[in-house]
Amino acid sequence: MSVSLAGVIGACVGLYVGWLDYKILKGMLQAAEMKNKQAGGDGGAVARYKAPLGVLIFGVPVVGFPIIGYWAASLLAG
Repeated sequence: MSVSLAGVIGACVGLYVGWLDYKILKGMLQAAEMKNKQAGGDGGAVARYKAPLGVLIFGVPVVGFPIIGYWAASLLAG
């Protein structure tokens, strides 16, 4: 299997979009945890499952989007 230039460009775009998505989701989780702590709670489910959620939030966008980007770009470019 040869690597196409269009696929590599698509993977780079997918990596960038995945990185942006990761930053947005990470901020949303931190805000939810902070809101729960300020309300007098212990941080809620976000605080309890911080490590698995962090891996999931990092893994899916940052690994998955480049794969989808490579696949889509190589299909579109031929």
